[in-house]
Amino acid sequence: MIRAGAAALGVAVWLGVAALGAAQGPAQKTAPAAANPECPRWRDAFASMPFRMVSIQAGNRTIALRVKTAETGERQAAGFQCATPEEIRRYLILFDFGKEILTQFHMQNVPAALDIAFVKDDGKIFAISKMDPSPTELYGPLGPFRYAIEAHAGFFASQGIRQGEARLVIPPAR
Repeated sequence: MIRAGAAALGVAVWLGVAALGAAQGPAQKTAPAAANPECPRWRDAFASMPFRMVSIQAGNRTIALRVKTAETGERQAAGFQCATPEEIRRYLILFDFGKEILTQFHMQNVPAALDIAFVKDDGKIFAISKMDPSPTELYGPLGPFRYAIEAHAGFFASQGIRQGEARLVIPPAR
């Protein structure tokens, strides 16, 4: 989840990405935080996120990723809120803010730890952080970014993706 600065978004937005989605199936309907009255809204927004292919260049390797995309305020606010641990292991979410912004993220209603990569407008991954579930902790990089990618904790290290050495490549939309 994101807490946007007044100049950036002006509202709290949550960001989420989960694991590599090679064999992704339909989202589960029940989530651990289902008792939260906001969960049906966040679950619907998560389910409506379209998929697209992107890649990350890390050294001499190119890693193809199938990601859910959160490009609207509602989908960005939803992220992985009220997701199941299985969904977090299975999916990645790419957040595109349209321009570089400076903001922070929270992990309210998220049942498992996430990694988040912060990406400049030119695709450079300049920061990667681990975010633990917490209703109050805020996470953010030391500088503006256009994109964020969330994945299950440990994902980026397991793929050899390191901050300052990797680049996100987003092909033009068809």
